[in-house]
Amino acid sequence: MLAHLRHESALSVAELARRAGVTRQTMHRAVTQLVGEGLLTSEPGPGFPRSTLIRLTDAGCRRRDIALGILRDLEEELGMRLGPETVAGLRDTLARAWPS
Repeated sequence: MLAHLRHESALSVAELARRAGVTRQTMHRAVTQLVGEGLLTSEPGPGFPRSTLIRLTDAGCRRRDIALGILRDLEEELGMRLGPETVAGLRDTLARAWPS
């Protein structure tokens, strides 16, 4: 979920859920946990009274950057072992929505 956020922007829980392909309830639980860990902040949003905007903290940005670096390293290693076409196919398969 951290990959869907940028440090300078905020998204609603509903938008994060849509981007991640999960329910709002699932995303809300994840956001609550990550706010508790100091990786996200939650603030009232405009419009609908219960809307909430989610932002990365500095610690959240660092954690996201570390995770993205690990993923890049893994993809590079897989690319050397399996070939770039196979890795591209794997990425495509894993990015598809999973049936419920």
